[in-house]
Amino acid sequence: MTQTALVTGAASGMGRIVAQRLAAAGWQVAAVDLNPDGLAETAQRSPNMHTYVCDVSDTDQVFAVVDKVRAELGTIERLVHAAGMCHVHATALDHDVRQIKKMMDVNYIGTVNFCQAVIPAMKKTGRGTVVLFASVAGWLPSPGMAGYSASKHAVIGFVDSLSYELDDTGVRLVALCPPMVETPFLAKVREENESVLAGAKGMTPEGVIDALEQALAKSKTPLFVFPGQARPGYLMRRFLPGVARAIVKRTVKPAD
Repeated sequence: MTQTALVTGAASGMGRIVAQRLAAAGWQVAAVDLNPDGLAETAQRSPNMHTYVCDVSDTDQVFAVVDKVRAELGTIERLVHAAGMCHVHATALDHDVRQIKKMMDVNYIGTVNFCQAVIPAMKKTGRGTVVLFASVAGWLPSPGMAGYSASKHAVIGFVDSLSYELDDTGVRLVALCPPMVETPFLAKVREENESVLAGAKGMTPEGVIDALEQALAKSKTPLFVFPGQARPGYLMRRFLPGVARAIVKRTVKPAD
């Protein structure tokens, strides 16, 4: 039987890769994004890819699109919520609060919206997989990224709490926490204020999704997946927080 996956952020970057790989593997894929042109590019040459335009921060839109996907494609067996956004600023003390609120609405509230719209039905059937995109920035904040780090820290806290509710339900929950990734997302950060990245290069998006697929292939999937350099960063923040802070302080010096 053909399975159905719903993938957000599917118009570009890692969401696009996930959607295309699932479609190539024979899944019926509901590709969701706010960018219809990007969705059309993602769905090229994939007859089992179906596109849906939706603002993930809008609760009514999210529930409406999930209902539409179920009506057209059937039960959703996998949710991959990759949609996100980032604004950076040299100092948190004069960062436009409207930008910070938008990040919280998209990155955190968007996550809550899709979990509330999709997971209850999974719990009823006793099966399903939910992949939520967080970030190592939610574990290891750095100067210039206060708003973004806070939004991803909120996602991490939500996932940790939600995981208790899903114990023994048959629903598998995974939070992907990548480091910087070379996608259009990161290109926009560089364009906005490259200094917050301290000249660092990102991991390939394909490498991140490879790590996710490897984790999902395990019989016991970890709750948090840290691809590439995200793992040593997370471990340093956890076990050597003073060293982690010293390294960040020395290397990241945002400029206006």
